[in-house]
Amino acid sequence: MSKGKYYFSKSLEKGLKILSLFNRETPALTQSEIAKILGLNMTSTYRYINTLVELGYLEKDTKTKEIRPAILCLLFCTNLMRATDHLKMIKEVVDRIHRENNISIDVHFAVDDMLVRIYNREAEETLIYSLPDFSKNCLHSTSLGKAYLSSLPDDLIAEKIDTMIFVAKTKKTIVDKNALAAEIKKTKARQYAMSAEEYLPGLIAIGAPLFDPVNGKGVGAVCFDFSVLQHSAKDIKAKYGDMIKETAKSLSRLLPPGKGHGKQ
Repeated sequence: MSKGKYYFSKSLEKGLKILSLFNRETPALTQSEIAKILGLNMTSTYRYINTLVELGYLEKDTKTKEIRPAILCLLFCTNLMRATDHLKMIKEVVDRIHRENNISIDVHFAVDDMLVRIYNREAEETLIYSLPDFSKNCLHSTSLGKAYLSSLPDDLIAEKIDTMIFVAKTKKTIVDKNALAAEIKKTKARQYAMSAEEYLPGLIAIGAPLFDPVNGKGVGAVCFDFSVLQHSAKDIKAKYGDMIKETAKSLSRLLPPGKGHGKQ
């Protein structure tokens, strides 16, 4: 056992996982919901929740029993964000490209096969659609997901595809393992992914993977989103193929070095 694993705190891990469950789509949860999501028993879940409530990071509604982040949690997150310039620099790159081209841009990290939004800008005067802050079961249907998959070693790609839940978002969604494997192989060769109405009718997206600047592991992806009313997939490839790859390279250089943001 490594020294790092020997000093690993399971209790702290569980507490942080509870805090990470709350987002824009899920602002409140009950104890039973938290226990079910994390696979914990009710006694342990109560202990972790009560500790966070006593510390002031969570609050519990005495009537509904719903649990939600408290104001101290907001202050804590705000201070963490202010402690790093990485997000600020990412925003500057995205804002510049958005300003110069008026296109919708999404930057996501991959965490345990889930896409987590870091930053996005939406094009003006056009049909727009943004993924939720946390998106599950979409690695096969989005340009972000396919771009991220293409950044992984071949054996890990095969493993993820083999255990993947294929949800058909539209009639064009890839729901066959072999077809997805072929698409990821094509994506890896050209260094960008396409999703033409596979996640949502009328939406075409082109995405490229983000890599940890030190260890080179894939950690997420960036994408440009377009409406089929204004662009075709062929035109998007020709006009934005090189741009999305250069954008991904620029953003990757700005990412905080680490061991990857998702389990690989």
